Amino acid sequence: MRSVSLTMFRFFTVLVFGFPLLTAHAQENSPYSRYGLGDYFQGQHIISRSMGGLAAAYADGLSNNNGQSINFANPASYSNIYMMAYDIGLTIDSRTLKSVNPDGKFTSNNFTPSYFALGIPLNKKRGLGLAFGLKPLSRINYSITDEGRAAGDSIIHAYQGSGGLNELFIGVGKRWKGFSLGFNTGVRFGRKEISTLTTFINDTVSYEKSKSGSVSNFSSFFLSGGTQYEFVVKTKNTPDTKTIERYLVRLGLTGNLGSNMKATQDIERSTFYYNANGVITQIDSVYAQQNIKGVIVMPSSYAAGITLRKTTQAPRGLFDIWSLGAEYTATQWSKYRYFEQADQLSNSWMFKVGGSVSPDPVSGRSYWGAVNYRFGFFMGKDYVNPDGNGLKMIGGSFGMGIPIRKWNSYNNQFAIVNTSLQFGKRGDSKNNVTEGFFRLSFGLSLSDIWFIPRRYD
Repeated sequence: MRSVSLTMFRFFTVLVFGFPLLTAHAQENSPYSRYGLGDYFQGQHIISRSMGGLAAAYADGLSNNNGQSINFANPASYSNIYMMAYDIGLTIDSRTLKSVNPDGKFTSNNFTPSYFALGIPLNKKRGLGLAFGLKPLSRINYSITDEGRAAGDSIIHAYQGSGGLNELFIGVGKRWKGFSLGFNTGVRFGRKEISTLTTFINDTVSYEKSKSGSVSNFSSFFLSGGTQYEFVVKTKNTPDTKTIERYLVRLGLTGNLGSNMKATQDIERSTFYYNANGVITQIDSVYAQQNIKGVIVMPSSYAAGITLRKTTQAPRGLFDIWSLGAEYTATQWSKYRYFEQADQLSNSWMFKVGGSVSPDPVSGRSYWGAVNYRFGFFMGKDYVNPDGNGLKMIGGSFGMGIPIRKWNSYNNQFAIVNTSLQFGKRGDSKNNVTEGFFRLSFGLSLSDIWFIPRRYD
């Protein structure tokens, strides 16, 4: 037991400290990440992604075939944590951009960590749990070239950007019978670096290349909260098989308060050339200003959901059989400000439906019968509004929760591999640029009970 726990701890520690390195090697090109603080994806758990994004009314940790995961989207779910739990996730993201004018198509791929989290049961009998972790919230990564003419000469503009927003969080959840309440707090921090490179092409006159750019660093504390309430709507007792079937409804509500992130910005205008290695080398600084202090106003958001599920209590334990749910989320991005400047953003919303089914976890006769098969659908309006026509989003998802070993191989340990495949599209015929996306995610949930008293010396 101790050796397993120590191995899990070391594995988790290495991944946490490797987080910045993995992020730095992401390769992506999404022009929509130029707006706001980039592609904002909330850092959802892979279980939620496979069910269309359902998170507000989701919680696990009490059934044998689900194991233990950390639903950091709603901290009220921390009250269900009854074992030490490690959660990690990785995502492979593929995007295909299509432009109407000019006609073009471009595909890029990206590999990034999704989250690292640790859950701790503070008091199992009283339903008190704690969780903390690190996850990215948004990503900025684009490189776009525009060719045209100015003053009779050919001109090339190269627009580049990198950075994003991350979240280091800690939270607690407490349960009173069917009602749970929880809070997350911590630090959000990030960086936004953007630049425009301009090159004139002329056969007779030589013009110096110019660079105009800024680098911003920002951070702030945040506070979010959530509630969940679950109740039984039907119970069926079968004495012959010694099983009890229950149908339960769980309601969930979670929200995030708006915040003002303190920021500093460096601005530079200069001329440059490319050296023999292709590296930008400055010739002369035209304008420079450093350590400009400002504020980034982040908007508030909320999510409300409902889930209906069936469980079976059998001699072998408690099992989730199936679940169905729906959720609505909204964020007031019209209130976003970047150094007192608005951006091409609009209020966003998303409607999600999803569920899961485990064909036969009770009998234990089939390994694949105990696997959780998940599915979902989502549609709504993205927060980016580059051309004033809005940006619709639609997509679907499916995935599996695969136990590495059967639940009765040992009493206190669970290891579940969670997978998710998301696919969809941003934009429609009203937009000049549309983006198709394909995300394949893998997560590992490791659970163990620590500090078990010795029975014999």
